Amino acid sequence: MSVRPHIKSLFRNRDLLSKAYEDIKQRIIYFDLKPGDRIFESEIARSLGISRTPVRESLLILENEGLVERDSRLGFIVRRLSREEVEEYFSIRRILECYAAPLIVDRVTSAELRALEANVRQAEIYVEKNDLRKIIKYETEFHEILYRSAKSDIFLRTISGLVDKFHWIRAIALAAPGGFRQSLNDHKNLLEAVRNRDPKELKRLVQLHLRHAKKFAFKQGVFL
Repeated sequence: MSVRPHIKSLFRNRDLLSKAYEDIKQRIIYFDLKPGDRIFESEIARSLGISRTPVRESLLILENEGLVERDSRLGFIVRRLSREEVEEYFSIRRILECYAAPLIVDRVTSAELRALEANVRQAEIYVEKNDLRKIIKYETEFHEILYRSAKSDIFLRTISGLVDKFHWIRAIALAAPGGFRQSLNDHKNLLEAVRNRDPKELKRLVQLHLRHAKKFAFKQGVFL
């Protein structure tokens, strides 16, 4: 008897799980679902045109990743980080990005500089349009270009496990009044330091940028 239908079913189930997982994760890290918000499994399943089973399975994965949690009354909700956790994430990010700063200024290519410049121009357009989702997208891409320009596999492997949390906290900070304009200004200054290949200035600006981001994130009042 052929096992091919069974194999197809396994692949289909995996695809549905991946679809649900990515959809919920994107809603969280783009701040469409905010910390403390209830996650309605049936609503997500209906919007994706799938059953509730892959939605439930994806929520269990996201629970393990620390993005959602189960409430005894409400079911799954977006997890609320504590202020101490957020402080720790910013401290870890500061250490990693300051470590990468001299690598970036030494190894960044002309193509990567042009990509950073193009990114800032695009971000400016969406800042004027107040398009938060696009702003978050380009702000995140700016840092991804910087990370890749360090040309360090160890650095990339280390920071990649934290990128989703950084993205999530960044979205919270950018959504605060004045947050995205401050961040865009910081990115322009960071770009100038990279363009001038000044590691000392880049380290200083990285730390200043993270202080600004933390200030705006805490303004939101969504942390425990």
